[in-house]
Amino acid sequence: MSDAGMTPLPEAPLRGYIEGYYGHLFGWQDRHRIIAKLAALGMNAYLYAPKEDPCHRVNWRAPWPEEWISGFTAMCAAAAAHGVMVFAGIAPGLDYDSNSDGAEFDTLLAKAMSLQAAGAAAIVLMFDDIEPPSATLDTALLDEITLHAGIATRLAACLDVPTLLVPRIYADEISDAAADSYRELAAALPPAIPVFHCGSHIVAGANPLAPHATSAAAAFGQRLILWDNHYCNDYCPRRLFAGPHTGRDGVRDLMLNGTGMVETDMLLLDLMAAGDNAAAWRAALAGAGVPNAFHHIAPWFDAPVTAGQVPAALPAPDDAVFAAIETLLWRWKTPLAREWYPFLFGLKHDLLIAAGELPDLRIAKTQTDPLHQHLTGTRTGHEGDMDDEG
Repeated sequence: MSDAGMTPLPEAPLRGYIEGYYGHLFGWQDRHRIIAKLAALGMNAYLYAPKEDPCHRVNWRAPWPEEWISGFTAMCAAAAAHGVMVFAGIAPGLDYDSNSDGAEFDTLLAKAMSLQAAGAAAIVLMFDDIEPPSATLDTALLDEITLHAGIATRLAACLDVPTLLVPRIYADEISDAAADSYRELAAALPPAIPVFHCGSHIVAGANPLAPHATSAAAAFGQRLILWDNHYCNDYCPRRLFAGPHTGRDGVRDLMLNGTGMVETDMLLLDLMAAGDNAAAWRAALAGAGVPNAFHHIAPWFDAPVTAGQVPAALPAPDDAVFAAIETLLWRWKTPLAREWYPFLFGLKHDLLIAAGELPDLRIAKTQTDPLHQHLTGTRTGHEGDMDDEG
């Protein structure tokens, strides 16, 4: 597949941030802060692709309002002044009508060109998190790949900035036919269009784009960019991860999907820069104002569970652990502390429940009803057994 006339992505390795999660949506001031942090760390890319922006995904055909375009233009200008590229995502995959491909593509192109005119350094065409084709698997998969690769190719030929792609199968676990899909997509896609990928799993372990980790590594001649969900918690919003950013030293192009909590994400970029270095990790936490007490409970906030991994059993919490939680809850008063408050309180409750020390009434007050019933075996007529603890 020829890439003649297409604008390639600059060759420099990518390091950056993805606003690409569910459940949170930054304001412009938040985005400017993230861009300044990226620049301070020597990172060079920001992908705008929040699932909560209706014009990005659910209502992708609708043009962004003038006020939004004004804010995005200012963001791109500020980023360029800091040496940071702003990539802009459009996700038409939920309901792109291939039977009206001409009109649909024209709408998509107009939208992409509005982002280009506002200063986007690249356009990212996104087909993530959509249903697989429903016809016979082999035929439907090939038709889907032909359609998606064709849209990306035409888009890249029409724009003056690079086009990148997030395919529907962006991790091996998404489909049993992942390896075949990668080969077909690689053959249909021009070499100039880089591909975002997560590795074997959506939340991947160490060296996620290495040949031993994913069949995508061997299949794609196109540049692979790691969409890194190491710290992302939109799939587990009761959890927070703040351990070292391990197992990424060999990844050339990496962008970190955040949490949507701006203070947390500023810290997570510092942790990303620290990598496997334990001393640098501790220094990053201290630099963000996290009290030393956090290190007593850090094992409970370390890292997500990845495929094939059995979580290590943590020791029973001692008095120092509970004292640390109390310090962090009641004496640490910063914007970051306010973001972490529900996770700290949640850990306190979880540890007390696990130790059998949280009264039934307190469980009923603090947990959802299904979890309360599961934990207490709620029995009709036993409500009086609950201690009246506030």
